[in-house]
Amino acid sequence: MASKFFLCYHDLSVNNAKKAVGQIRRIAQSANSPITVAVIPDAVRASAADLDFLKNELKSLLRDGFELLLHGTRHMALTSVGRNFWGKKALALTENEAEFAGLDDFDSFRLLEQGMVLWGALGLDLPRGFVPPAWYGNAHLKEQVLSKFDFYEDRFAVYKKSQKILSPALSFAGLPKLSLNVAQTSACLALRSPLGTPRLVFHPVDFETIGEARILNLTRYAVLKRTQIFYRDL
Repeated sequence: MASKFFLCYHDLSVNNAKKAVGQIRRIAQSANSPITVAVIPDAVRASAADLDFLKNELKSLLRDGFELLLHGTRHMALTSVGRNFWGKKALALTENEAEFAGLDDFDSFRLLEQGMVLWGALGLDLPRGFVPPAWYGNAHLKEQVLSKFDFYEDRFAVYKKSQKILSPALSFAGLPKLSLNVAQTSACLALRSPLGTPRLVFHPVDFETIGEARILNLTRYAVLKRTQIFYRDL
C-alpha cells in the first residue's frame, strides 16, 4: 500500500449540505478525481426542502464516482447515556462530538443501528464503510461495525474483517490555531514518507481555519506525492 493515500471530506450533513457540496466538488477538482465523503445521517429535524436537497446531492455524488461512508449517527453525544471514564474524557476533548466513546456493548450497538436506520431514510443502500465521529470508538464498536460493514477506521488504521491497514488520519479539525501550520507541515512530511496509507481528511471548519487555498494546495501536493485510492480499492 506504499505511495497511496485516501482523500476524504468528513461531516457532510443536512445542516451544511448547500455549502459542503461545493467544497467537496472543489477538492475533487483539485485532485482531478472523486473523493471519499463521510456523511452524518441524522436529518430528523430537517425541513422537507433541505432533506430533498441532501438526498439529491448524495445521489449525484454517487453517480459521479464519489465514495460515501456512514459517519456516526448524530455526530453529537447524548449526555444522558452512561459512559465509562475514558468516554467522558473524550466528550470533553471533542465538545460532545465523540458520540460512541465509552459506551457499553448494548448502547453502542443501539446507536450504530440508529445510524443505519437514519441512513436508510436518506433513500440509499448501506455504504461499505463506517467511521465514528472524531475517531473515538469503544471496546465493542469495531467488532459491531465489521459485522455490518466492510470497513471500520480509527485515527491510526483502517480495518477490514481480516486485515489492518496502517493509515494515520491527517486532520486539522479541532486543533488550536497556533498548531495548524505545524499540522500542515507534518501532513506534508507524512505524504512524502513511504510508510502506511495516510488519510488526508478535511472538515467544513478547515475552510475557515486554514482556508480554501491551503486545502486545495495540500490536495494537489498529496496527488503529486501519492496515488489516491478509495476504500473500495482495498
